[in-house]
Amino acid sequence: MLQAYVVEGGGLKPVSADLAKLSEVYWIDIYEPTPAEQKAVEQALDIRLRLPEEPAKFQISTPVRSTGGTITLTALLLAGFDVRRPQLVTVQFIRAKGPLVTVTKGGSGGLAWLAQQCDDCVPPGASDAFLVLLDLIIECATDLLDHVGDDLERINRALFQHHATPKHRLRIEASPRRRTHQLDLVLTELGYSREVLVKLRRSVLSFRRVIILLQERSVDSPLALKLKSFEHELKALAEAEEDLSATNAFMLDGAVGYIGILQSRVINILTILGVLLTPPVLVASVYGMNFKHMPELDWTWGYAWALGLMVVSAIVMYLIVRMRGWL
Repeated sequence: MLQAYVVEGGGLKPVSADLAKLSEVYWIDIYEPTPAEQKAVEQALDIRLRLPEEPAKFQISTPVRSTGGTITLTALLLAGFDVRRPQLVTVQFIRAKGPLVTVTKGGSGGLAWLAQQCDDCVPPGASDAFLVLLDLIIECATDLLDHVGDDLERINRALFQHHATPKHRLRIEASPRRRTHQLDLVLTELGYSREVLVKLRRSVLSFRRVIILLQERSVDSPLALKLKSFEHELKALAEAEEDLSATNAFMLDGAVGYIGILQSRVINILTILGVLLTPPVLVASVYGMNFKHMPELDWTWGYAWALGLMVVSAIVMYLIVRMRGWL
């Protein structure tokens, strides 16, 4: 698939990919191209496309490659978070004399979702589409971190219940089944947030590598100042991600701790029940024996005596448990 974009009203407008005018557009996005589309782009821009074979999962082995005046920048981009299916896709930014060309491997639809986020994102006179897209990527990553932060704040309130009224907390503690279901949902949400943060960290690190290596090649270029600003922004994103990851890990430990408390309560109740029922069971066992010579077999009040003894023994054990503070 090949999609061309032009600048209109400060935004990126998709246009029909007229193969005869590809050199006049602002940005060309390629995803799973046909051989005809690939050949047309190569002929129109006088470049050679090297499509990535498989999406990388951790890092790119060669993030910057220069061949005959054409610089190919390869990085990992987080996509799919809008449908709660975050995945890392490999993106190549091909910078030559003509328009910027991006080649995407993995995901679906290329970078069309990124172009849709562009609302007056192209400043007047911005001829370098790479800088515009990089700025847009950083903005999307910042919005994503804000969204994850809001989710973690909501999960934090549901987990610790420190903002709830005492009556509400008692109602939750009185229903272990409800609390268990709530903790199950919390763990699910924390797992999703953790996945987003981990993949976002890998994406940010890959772009930082690209920016640093590109800075080394553009020390005396006007591009260096802009790249330095992007590098600072990516560093700030990495620090914010680390903070949210620490918060996520803390809440995960808290959820596991609450699950342990619930299990301890259940085991404690079962243990106390066993302790309380042991003396009555012992009495019933003694008077349930069927030996021939047992004086209680002909006792008129034997049944009432046995029942009373079982009740008294259970009450005595209950008082002992209460005095010990076990219940």
